Amino acid sequence: MAVLFQTMGSRDAAIEQFIKAADSDPENAYALYQLGLMYKDMEDMDKAEDLYLKLLSIFPEHPHANYDLGYIYREKKEYGNAAIQYSKALKIDPDNAYVHYDLGFIYKENGDYQEALSEYQKVLEIDPAHKYALWDIAIVYEKLGMQDKAKEQQKHYHKMTDCSFRRFWNCLD
Repeated sequence: MAVLFQTMGSRDAAIEQFIKAADSDPENAYALYQLGLMYKDMEDMDKAEDLYLKLLSIFPEHPHANYDLGYIYREKKEYGNAAIQYSKALKIDPDNAYVHYDLGFIYKENGDYQEALSEYQKVLEIDPAHKYALWDIAIVYEKLGMQDKAKEQQKHYHKMTDCSFRRFWNCLD
């Protein structure tokens, strides 16, 4: 029933049903994960964090919960905890562009620009058209005082994110 309500867009009813499912089976990873996602989408980071921690205590190798818990910490500006969680996610899925991007973001916020640049480059190895990494590389170059490289990267960003008819696929996300 929870999935049906979720599909229909009845969030409150879906939450109620997922809670019932998790209460009746405390190891129901699907219910716990879906609840975590829903609370994260509602920006109730504390409830989402509690659910991801519970899920990871049961299934520590859950790749999505590891990433999402890192995201929760990132949003709470608990960058140390986020980096630890992202490291766990990368051990499970080393080619996860989202994790590398978020690590780059944390490094950038902390002023570790070389580390940020390294992570953003890893993102582009996985997804060459990742528009946020493309843009943030230009920002990092500016922070490093490399104005020419920053301008070059901005041009590359605009080329890669051009939404004209001939490059329409860049705008489908």
